[in-house]
Amino acid sequence: MYLAIGKTKIILLFIALITSLGVYNTTYAQDFPLPKDFVFNPHVDMNQYTKYVVPCVNWLAETPLDEYKKERARTNYFVMNWLQMNPDMQISLPDYSLKFSGINKDLLYLFMEGWIKYTLETKDTNVTNCSVAGIKTMLQYYKDGKAASVGRSDYLDNLAKIEKDGALYNLFDTARTARNTYIYLTVPSPKHQFKYDENYFGFKFYNINLIRPASMTYRYMLDGYYDKWITTTDGSVTYPRLPPGNYTFRVQASMYPDFEHAAESNYSFSISRPVWKENWFLSVMGIVVISLVYFIIKQREKNLRNIAQLKHERIMFEYEHLKSQVNPHFLFNSLNTLNNLIAKDQKKAIAYTENLSELYHSILAHHENDLVLLSEEISILENYFSIQKGRFGAALQLRMNVSPTIMQSRKIVPLALQIVIENVIKHNIISESEPLVIDISANEEEITIRNFLNPKLSKEKSEGLGLINISRRYELLTKKPVTYGFYEKEYIVTLPLL
Repeated sequence: MYLAIGKTKIILLFIALITSLGVYNTTYAQDFPLPKDFVFNPHVDMNQYTKYVVPCVNWLAETPLDEYKKERARTNYFVMNWLQMNPDMQISLPDYSLKFSGINKDLLYLFMEGWIKYTLETKDTNVTNCSVAGIKTMLQYYKDGKAASVGRSDYLDNLAKIEKDGALYNLFDTARTARNTYIYLTVPSPKHQFKYDENYFGFKFYNINLIRPASMTYRYMLDGYYDKWITTTDGSVTYPRLPPGNYTFRVQASMYPDFEHAAESNYSFSISRPVWKENWFLSVMGIVVISLVYFIIKQREKNLRNIAQLKHERIMFEYEHLKSQVNPHFLFNSLNTLNNLIAKDQKKAIAYTENLSELYHSILAHHENDLVLLSEEISILENYFSIQKGRFGAALQLRMNVSPTIMQSRKIVPLALQIVIENVIKHNIISESEPLVIDISANEEEITIRNFLNPKLSKEKSEGLGLINISRRYELLTKKPVTYGFYEKEYIVTLPLL
């Protein structure tokens, strides 16, 4: 996803640079590109400043990060203000650029300035070409050692290797079979053979994906110990007490729920069985001790596998139990809205309380059911939506196009619609100037929820499990798929009707 930089966004992004609007009259770096008496005037034609932009970008790309810090800040300030005030220059901040900012904010500036320079010199406005140019500018600066204070970054090292291999454009290929994702695994040791008491293993992993980095999900498996995939959004896993054996740790990363054509990394290793070499011990204990040792080892392996199975079953139970929970933020916001209504309109406060009570009563009534009639689910949704309307008013709108026949004859997983709508409200801007309109329609086979995208700049922390949970609940009931994703300017979720 790309976010266009507008006036407000650029001011927020570069507010740390706004130290002065005055003359550049401090100590000067050699060959500093701006005149000493230069004063930026936002009210003049920006074309008269364009001649300074590329020299400024070149100077920034050639000057080490720890030198001429004041001049660097002011030069960045000039370039970004020129960009802000120039309607002919369009630039985007993709989601992956937040990674550059997290490493060092100046790397993000170099990425953007490389984009600007490429566009000015080539007149090419293709987003992919501009993005690649920006990444190459930033990577060249990093590889040349000009960002010494940043230190080494595995992420940038691996991104530089992708560039060296000539595969940078592959990262922007949106084809489902394209190699647009790389996964990197950090193993506990470079060796592959371990003693029986060296059985504590921790793995860390991360991915490079420039298309939908926020949608990336991992799944991992330890062949030889537990042969089922475990899905996670975390980047680490620990096995504290592995029994002796041969293992292969596999981890995959994908932006698709089915992990088709996923990027994979693996690591194979062996843990040796205990070898008892004392001759006196073997002589005295003989066959009895050997049999006892064998029994203990097998029992230990069985117990460890039982523990892993119990942990897995507990996780699955807790995961299933999520369908009966409501986001705590929703309860917090609802109580705040109720508090305001009590002070302003007691009748509305009473109606709001009744809706809130009815919603929770419905959740308790259906939390053990696998399916409910669509009419019952829509009733829960309307109750939930009326509560949210109490908070957002006319800024939040629901358009429903579902026939009574379908509502009374088809079934759905309980609370699925409420979870989908909750996600839409959580991730989109809602205001009177930009109302959020949610459309719901249905036929005999499926129900579709769609809304135009207007994402928040600062997204709420989310585990991303809501739609995954719904998908897994459907998998237990039907082979019909749950689909969701971005289609042009809309986000669309489709749920099967059973």
